[in-house]
Amino acid sequence: MDKRNKSLHTMDSCDSENLPISQHKEKLVQAVQVNSFLVVTGETGSGKTTQLPQYLYRAGFGKNGKIGVTQPRRVAAITVAQRVSQEVGCSLGREVGYQVRFDDCSTQDTVVKYMTDGCLLREILADPSLTQYSVVILDEAHERSLNTSVFWSMCRRGRCVSQDILLGLLKRKVLQARGGSSSGRSAPLKVVVMSATLETDKLSAFLGDCPVFAIPGRTFPVAERFCGLIGPKDTDSTVYVQEVVKVALDLHTSERAGDILVFLTGQSEIEKACDMLYEKAEAIDYRYDVQDRSVEGLLILPLYGSMPTDQQRQIFQPPPKGVRKCVVATNIAATSLTINGIKYIVDSGFVKQLNHNSRVGLDILEVVPISKSEAQQRAGRAGRTSAGKCFRIYSKEFWEKCMPEYTVPEIQRTSLTAVILTLKCLGVHDVIRFPYLDRPEERFILEALKQLYQCDAIDRRGHVTRLGRLMVEFPLPPGLTRALLKAASLGCEDLLLPVAAMLSVENIFIRPGQQEKQQDAEREHVKLIAESGSCNDFTVLLSVFEKCRASDSPSAWCRDHWIHWRALKSAFSIETQLRDILLRLKQQRDFPVEKFDGSRSEIFRRCLCTGYFANVARRAVGRTFCTMDGHGSVVHIHPASALFEQEAQLDWIIFHDVLVTSRVYVRTVCPVRYEWVKDLLPKLHEVDAYELSSVAREEVTDEEVAKWEAKEAAKRQSEESAEDALKKLERRNDEASVSEARARYLQRKRERGHPKAP
Repeated sequence: MDKRNKSLHTMDSCDSENLPISQHKEKLVQAVQVNSFLVVTGETGSGKTTQLPQYLYRAGFGKNGKIGVTQPRRVAAITVAQRVSQEVGCSLGREVGYQVRFDDCSTQDTVVKYMTDGCLLREILADPSLTQYSVVILDEAHERSLNTSVFWSMCRRGRCVSQDILLGLLKRKVLQARGGSSSGRSAPLKVVVMSATLETDKLSAFLGDCPVFAIPGRTFPVAERFCGLIGPKDTDSTVYVQEVVKVALDLHTSERAGDILVFLTGQSEIEKACDMLYEKAEAIDYRYDVQDRSVEGLLILPLYGSMPTDQQRQIFQPPPKGVRKCVVATNIAATSLTINGIKYIVDSGFVKQLNHNSRVGLDILEVVPISKSEAQQRAGRAGRTSAGKCFRIYSKEFWEKCMPEYTVPEIQRTSLTAVILTLKCLGVHDVIRFPYLDRPEERFILEALKQLYQCDAIDRRGHVTRLGRLMVEFPLPPGLTRALLKAASLGCEDLLLPVAAMLSVENIFIRPGQQEKQQDAEREHVKLIAESGSCNDFTVLLSVFEKCRASDSPSAWCRDHWIHWRALKSAFSIETQLRDILLRLKQQRDFPVEKFDGSRSEIFRRCLCTGYFANVARRAVGRTFCTMDGHGSVVHIHPASALFEQEAQLDWIIFHDVLVTSRVYVRTVCPVRYEWVKDLLPKLHEVDAYELSSVAREEVTDEEVAKWEAKEAAKRQSEESAEDALKKLERRNDEASVSEARARYLQRKRERGHPKAP
């Protein structure tokens, strides 16, 4: 027995032998041995994620390669790897390791590797046959999300590849290997798909009617109660945060000992709720206010995706004797993680979900009611170790009218731009007939092709360009990647690398809840904006990054300026990794090189224009702007922007992302000049999405290309009229014309309001 095998036998068997999966160890291993595909179903907490990879390694699967286990969230990948390494008795990163976006804790000795979905897809890009792996386990397949924190993260709210894509790719790989195609593998790849819901029949059918192995659970009964504190009229309100806090405190004082799990939607809400809980819990007199006298305190712990590792560990530690633990978490605690000791659930009824908003033509992270299936899954967390209770703060009417039966897979409701580029780089050109588990609408695929064509990632025939192959190397959204590559071609990547890193972490600015502290924080933030030397949110991010890194004590600098040190620390690491990727790409002979004579500020903003030209808006009336992408959406600059209340001095802006509330807000804003974007704007309307339908199916013919070339020749023949039209457009968009049009509008408005005015 080798060293790695020994360590994998030193796991603590006390807890693992009591898990439901332990009774099926031999049958599970045999099922994996005899099947190319296997679907394993079992309740969260049955031991699938932690034990099955260990069983397979001890059965000899590790001899032909690693055992890779994917997780839809980075926190889950890190936490489970920590747990398994402790059971195994090895240092994290040796026999058991993990890899998430911008954090690789694995070595050559790693046998069991936990990773996010996107990290596995990055490996498929480099090694299409996955020759380093003997088994790939896709865990939490029921989530089926376009994962929010890996491969194509966008300001920590990613548009990225999903398990749908991994399932389709792995299905193709295994079937091709069966057909005898050479793959360079020493043994066939085994694929295990694990799910905690009843979609197993669908998964099995998709994977060629493969066997389904069911692990019986040990869920205890959960009493469910509708509190009726919010109803259908509250779907657009944030009142649920206060109601959740009230219910949590009520059950703390009235229910018997047992830990509480509260579900909210995101980091800011969770931190706000924790502050409120802490403040109110301090006023409890445990001699009179608490019915169960064994309860002597309340330990309040947040849990969300971007938490540092040391804080994650606290969630899973038992609280001190007599202290009730209250975990306030996102949906991650409903699916990816099991927290022992939970007896009470407080369900807000809401979740943060990425949806394509047709109003602005962009993907927006919105707070929406959860589905009924999600609600049942949340309730089930209270029945893991004993009977529990679930307090739903919403009414029965809210359940019936506002909550859908099932959650729509994210691949069917978000932009597919990054997904399609990835597939094309993997040689999948027929992106419409690719085997998706849940097929997205064709119009979303065509729109993604149009966007890729606009940013020069694919050509008219749908083939990936050299630029597209460079873009796919970066774990960033396409627009930001395009801007970074433009800066690198001009030799000024030092301007964009820190910005890309800062846009890949959570919000860096601390905004405390208390009024006095909030004013202190705002004063410091205003100073930072002034010191950046420019009213430009991108420049502010660059300035904060550079000032913090140059300080003698970065953590103290962050504390003094009300900046999240954890976020800056992550940004420093991300910047280093992005720089390494870029340096590797710049060593290639055909890496683009350009020259530009201009100031540092102009080069910076023009590089941003190259990447964000689809996010251009022109000032309309008053403080509003109108987007130029064909949707003509009216947008407002977000109050947190350095450009807020300076709209009158702006005519053209670009922006990084959008927030939709009662208004549509643009965030991370930069002022630009019309002449910088005028040559880019026609690309937004140059090609119709449906012209690319044949490209989507790889059916483009020479005849179609000839028609296009003839159309282009006709355009060149009418160059004179086109120039006239362009001049007309320039006259219409120059500052004087815009000002005159605005003045005429205001004059008509005054005349309508005062018809008798002289």
